[in-house]
Amino acid sequence: MKLITLCVAVALSASVLAAPVDAQETEGVQPAAQASVEVGPREDGNWFVRYTFDAPRPVYAFLHSTTGYRSATWTIETEGVRFGRLDGIDVIVAEEPVDKVEFSIIPLTGQLPDDPTPFVTFTGGGIAVHDAQFELVGFSDIGAVEDVDGNIGAAASSALVMDITVKADGPVLTSGQTTEDRLTGRVSDQYVYVGDGAFAAHEGFSLLADPYLPDWIETNLPGAIEGFLTSLEARWGSGLDEDISLLVAYKGEQAQGLSLHGTVLKNQLMLELGGKGFSAPNADALAYLHWYTIRELVGLYQTRQDISLGGPEASWIHRGFANSIAYQLIAAQMQEPGDFLSSVYERAFEDCVTALEGGSLETAVERGAMSGSYACGDFIALATDSYLPRRNLFGFWDALSDWASRTPDKTVDSQVYFTTLQLLGAAPAQRERVRAIVEDELDKPRNTLRALLEDAGLKPQFTANGRLSRLDWPDYSEE
Repeated sequence: MKLITLCVAVALSASVLAAPVDAQETEGVQPAAQASVEVGPREDGNWFVRYTFDAPRPVYAFLHSTTGYRSATWTIETEGVRFGRLDGIDVIVAEEPVDKVEFSIIPLTGQLPDDPTPFVTFTGGGIAVHDAQFELVGFSDIGAVEDVDGNIGAAASSALVMDITVKADGPVLTSGQTTEDRLTGRVSDQYVYVGDGAFAAHEGFSLLADPYLPDWIETNLPGAIEGFLTSLEARWGSGLDEDISLLVAYKGEQAQGLSLHGTVLKNQLMLELGGKGFSAPNADALAYLHWYTIRELVGLYQTRQDISLGGPEASWIHRGFANSIAYQLIAAQMQEPGDFLSSVYERAFEDCVTALEGGSLETAVERGAMSGSYACGDFIALATDSYLPRRNLFGFWDALSDWASRTPDKTVDSQVYFTTLQLLGAAPAQRERVRAIVEDELDKPRNTLRALLEDAGLKPQFTANGRLSRLDWPDYSEE
């Protein structure tokens, strides 16, 4: 394979798939960094990225390589070093191992489908830098990269332990540290904010809000998030392991309607919102923001126990379950939730059918049918909840996480889902109905989805033209 030059199943034993000795962390002691990276703005408007390696390797692969955006925005500036794509992975290849590599980059501020936004701009003038975009895995040669067959995530445990220094003229801060002109810390899958601002402390989280965020949102959000965290803790039976941080970037009023994009990191949420719909107090816009925020917060609960979420083919699991939980918790706050749920699930039914008309659910994201992973996954979550002897999606996710923790890569994928469903009592025919939607190309997806809901005892009702009008909704208000 040429380098394109462009500017569960089984229980683990204690020794299986351990990280390399020099990358392991002695309990309670932070391991020494194997590399460092400095980033910051240049006078020409680009940014510099300067790597220094403790024990240079001839080949490095970027751990976050899904979309390949670096090919158009990163330019290598070190002689004897090439940069390009190999089997869908961004790689650095040196003629001889070198201890320093430098790039000039155009900061990408656009949103990516399967990776965090690398640089998030704030209307107030700040910019947030995602530190994990710089993570690397070292390899002995090109062949070793080819051996991972495009799945760089399989080598995540071997990622270099890396320190990052963000340089700027002015404040640089994280939720735990504020400095002037430069900030150094361990790469930890978080955003480093450059610009004027501060994280305000609240119960269970800290919040950095764009100074141009509309006042009616800024005053509502802290109390709402405190309530969401309390509600999720009550229903899950335990809280998050540590306080989280939340950044909210405002994108202005230029877009029509409501624009909202979220990123769930290890202990942090990033929300990018804008559009005319958020410019003035609006009950519908507020409900949408609340629902979306709950859905993102659920993502933090889903990755407790150091669990990883599956790739695009399995995204229906975590996206669908988070979607369902968020809708039900919003509905639980309403006096008459039926109309709300009927409206959202009518649209979801049509979205799911449309996605399945193009192929199996596990290929939906690959085909660009992103909404299918949320909509179909939501209906599968409802069916799962109904199939269980004790209806409780929160308990099911804990069981799912427990089983995933026993697998080599600790990942929630389809195999883990179906194994957990079987262990918790779902009948073979019930599992087969779900499997068909996930894996098969269906001749009549509308009929298949309807049959799933009926078989799960959700009592779907349809209008004369075949649109879903009502279900036997689960009640989470007393969970």
